[in-house]
Amino acid sequence: MSADGDGYLHIRGRMKRFAKVSGEMVSLTAVEDALAGAFPQYGLRCQVAVITRPDESKGEVLIAVSNEPKLTLDEIRAAIKAKGLTNLSVPGEIKAVKEIPKLRHRQVNHRELQAQMSGAKMNNRIMQAQ
Repeated sequence: MSADGDGYLHIRGRMKRFAKVSGEMVSLTAVEDALAGAFPQYGLRCQVAVITRPDESKGEVLIAVSNEPKLTLDEIRAAIKAKGLTNLSVPGEIKAVKEIPKLRHRQVNHRELQAQMSGAKMNNRIMQAQ
């Protein structure tokens, strides 16, 4: 929270969990829910979080971030379609990280993850959609 010169309080803190892709609102939480547990072949440790980045033509692009380096965009696309979500819900990129940052209650720390992906800390593989 901060105050401006006129004494108005500005509340910051709640991060949006929606993306505007090609003019449509896409729930990042719904995409993460569709991907949760969708990849048993990689074991229980496999996690996928979804963040965004700006895109000139679409507004925003979804990025799947996983701690499983073998996970592919084709597998993610199939899982999204199997859950009945639209093509707008399919991430355009996948990034692999060693560990997805967590909050105290083992929830994904999306702010930290977004900061890692936009900062110089990222030196892992990036695969873009065809």
